[in-house]
Amino acid sequence: MNKNTYLTIRRTLLLPFLFIRKIKFPKDFEIKKILVLRHDRIGDMILSTGIFHALKKKYPDAYIIVLASKTNSDIIQNNPDVDEILIYKGIKQFIKEIRKKKVDLAVDLFFTYELKQAFLAYLSGARYRLGFENAGREIFFNIKGPGMDNSCSMNDHLAGLISCLDMDFKGYQFRLNLSDEEKKWAENYMTSHGIKKDSFKIAVHPGGFYPSQRWPEENFVNISEKIMENYSFQIILFGDKNEEKLLKNIKHKIESGNVSIFCSLTLRQAVSLLNECDFFIGNNSGLLHIAYALKIPAVSMMGPTDPVLWRPEGENNIVLRKDLECSPCGRAKCEDHKCMNLISADEVFEAVKNLVEEVYGAKKYKKDSCN
Repeated sequence: MNKNTYLTIRRTLLLPFLFIRKIKFPKDFEIKKILVLRHDRIGDMILSTGIFHALKKKYPDAYIIVLASKTNSDIIQNNPDVDEILIYKGIKQFIKEIRKKKVDLAVDLFFTYELKQAFLAYLSGARYRLGFENAGREIFFNIKGPGMDNSCSMNDHLAGLISCLDMDFKGYQFRLNLSDEEKKWAENYMTSHGIKKDSFKIAVHPGGFYPSQRWPEENFVNISEKIMENYSFQIILFGDKNEEKLLKNIKHKIESGNVSIFCSLTLRQAVSLLNECDFFIGNNSGLLHIAYALKIPAVSMMGPTDPVLWRPEGENNIVLRKDLECSPCGRAKCEDHKCMNLISADEVFEAVKNLVEEVYGAKKYKKDSCN
């Protein structure tokens, strides 16, 4: 059974519950505790930080709890809009912890057809519940929410969801709050690894959540060499502990220049070090969204990921992709992988060259051999 057939059958079975659903709308004074469900990946959490800020602005006296995952919870450390971070450890533990808190409003930010997250909003015991409506999952919500389609960016979808609370999302930026101690640590870490403060630092991330999201290893070797042949830039390879072998392989194959590896770091450390960088090159990943939130110019490569939903928005972001019949497919693995293989190192270098020179000028970093 394919997904569309399943969703049609599911909605038909849940139709009686949809007819008896009672739509409510909260009054501002009723909202004293808010639960926001965001227990998934890093990029999703970053995109949601503007929502937390908007909620705090709308309900300044409310206590905001974010249900996070172990993977993404560090993103909202030091966030002034979040009063408590609750780590998701399963439904049983969730019910035990959340029911004590007597939540007034639960907001499910998951853009999905799955029922589980909507059911968790219901299980929270919140008097008011809001989330994306799709194939019957709305039976667990009692505030009328938007449906789902792929016609606009994820940021716009979240803005549409939050507008159902009579809120305007415009002007609310992603928030990554680094402490002075974290910034100082990053400066010292760079110095201890022989990276000069005044050097132009390019963060390169060859990893990705799914194999299909990764540009070929050899291409990262080629783009790094092209950059170092033409510019006096410091290349820093970023990755998590699972990507250490990949980073070492790339460094080993690069024949010229000085390349550093930053690996096996905590998420907060990676964010702090990325904040010290001037430019980002990589696949569509959590680190790309971190770079975007830190306002670091970036060139990224995108294949199976839906560009309408997930491409970084705004200035100083170039996304390279091939418009193929099979893309975007959303698959985790692909034997052909044509959508990523067709993006050449020459294309990426040209995009990097143009964006670096547009944003920074970068003439003082050019080598004599550069045309």
